[in-house]
Amino acid sequence: MATSEDTLKFRSYTKKEVSTHNTRKDCWIIVKDKVYDVTSYVEEHPGGDEILNNAGGDSTEGFLGPQHGFRVFEIIEDFCIGKLKD
Repeated sequence: MATSEDTLKFRSYTKKEVSTHNTRKDCWIIVKDKVYDVTSYVEEHPGGDEILNNAGGDSTEGFLGPQHGFRVFEIIEDFCIGKLKD
């Protein structure tokens, strides 16, 4: 049986591919070399439009900021769609 970690090994995206998903209605982010489709979370984001600051790009620095509690690290995995290609 394949785990979510196994699935990540098979689906990967380039930075260019991720960069095309940079709007409120199509929002992907990169956090620590994993790719997340957070489109469905944009309107719920407690920080409002801050989530859009790095839409289509690397959000690692902002994601790891002091404003996020421990729970966010569990929540984000629900949005993981793959990993970043080297």
